[in-house]
Amino acid sequence: MSFLQSTSNTAFFIALGIVVLLSGIGFGIVAWVGRLTGALRGREPVPINMLTEGYLLARGKASGRTLRAPLSGRPCVWWEMKVWERRIEIDRQASSDEPDRRASWTLLRHDVSRRPIHCTQGFVTCTVQPDGMTLTVPSEVRDWKGKQYPPENRDPPVQPGSAFSYRQVHDTGFTIVGGKLLGDRYRYVELLIASNAELFVLGRVERVAARAGAASTHDDAPAPEGESVAPFEQAQREENEDEQMSPSMREVQWRIAPEKGRPYIVATQPPEQWMATIKLASQGGLIVGTVTAALAAFMLWARYQGG
Repeated sequence: MSFLQSTSNTAFFIALGIVVLLSGIGFGIVAWVGRLTGALRGREPVPINMLTEGYLLARGKASGRTLRAPLSGRPCVWWEMKVWERRIEIDRQASSDEPDRRASWTLLRHDVSRRPIHCTQGFVTCTVQPDGMTLTVPSEVRDWKGKQYPPENRDPPVQPGSAFSYRQVHDTGFTIVGGKLLGDRYRYVELLIASNAELFVLGRVERVAARAGAASTHDDAPAPEGESVAPFEQAQREENEDEQMSPSMREVQWRIAPEKGRPYIVATQPPEQWMATIKLASQGGLIVGTVTAALAAFMLWARYQGG
């Protein structure tokens, strides 16, 4: 307690701010999971061919002309990708004569396909808008590393999707020799929804005119200057071709989109398969939030006790 009383105001409030931030993150996770579980509570999946207008949990099969994922080239109806680059940072404030060099990951690119997903049951098709998803549970996840971008290995191991498919923890398997980085320089993560995958979509269902969902606009972000864009040009070209070659044989009769103020979920697994994962995250968030909130209260008490 004497340390908390004697430290400078600047150091104390920086430490207190970090603790309060961690508490906020923990309770924020609890609130986020609470929104999802509340929205799904008591809802039974409604087949696409039995839809009515309203906020529903719809069920069907992913369909439509396939896209090519930009990193792996795999066929799919929806994709999301992230690429990180490991860069050397130099700390010139280090006490030694030689500057301290360390490697850290920097997000280089994040892209998502923008073509609506077709969800089909029998001869009824619904378009699922790809923007504004609160939670996405893909059918496939690829997470690998390499020395080039675009990746030299376009056939990495595949894993089933989950509610938390982005594993944000980066490994430290690298060496800096002579100021140069040895080892893998890039990390690639690609999430896919495969054609014919089962889809569970929670959102606002509305009836649309025939073939209204056949076309969509695309506004893919340009690649940063000097960056290779060949995989993304191919993916964009296929989306544009699909826009011109649609409509499909089935009439589009329904559309699912985000409902303002309510969760919008697109999953390739039924909720009971991934709800346990997010409930565990909620429990962890509650523990972190409670412990750090208690720590913040203790820090304030210890510093200002006795006036």
